[in-house]
Amino acid sequence: MKIIKITLGLIVILAGTINAQDHSTLCREQMNALSFLAGRWQGEAKITQQGGVVINVTQEETIEYKLDSLVLQVEGMGRNKTAPAAISFHALAYINYNAAKNSYEMKSYLKDGRQTDAYFKVVEKNKFDWGFDVPGGKIVYHITIDPATRQWNEKGEFSRDGTQWYPFMEMNLTKQL
Repeated sequence: MKIIKITLGLIVILAGTINAQDHSTLCREQMNALSFLAGRWQGEAKITQQGGVVINVTQEETIEYKLDSLVLQVEGMGRNKTAPAAISFHALAYINYNAAKNSYEMKSYLKDGRQTDAYFKVVEKNKFDWGFDVPGGKIVYHITIDPATRQWNEKGEFSRDGTQWYPFMEMNLTKQL
């Protein structure tokens, strides 16, 4: 009886190890679809704040794989073009693939202490959407990457009802590394 229990225990442990290996392999494969994002990007962004105030920034995005390519770390820094010492925007985000949910997940943090759980999805090759709900509406960002020209275009939109969308941000970056 003792040998049967030990054998069953080993089978459970081995099955769990194999399942974990399959899980990490699937996650790495899905994260590989985002590989062109990794690197350093620079360019400009224009943000329209509530009340119509427009801020023009010099933007830099530094993107690196972490945890053996299971997580993509995205750090964005925007400096006001009229006062370059002033940081207008600073965010840190983590993107991972959740095999149990069969979808990407994103967690972002802002320098003012706000944070959000966001969705991140591959729309098609080199096109991505990410977004989240905010009090009184929804925010969505559309990213288009052109690997041939090493360009990143991202547009942000806000909607109160999920039907009518209002643009508030556009960012155009060039991959440096």
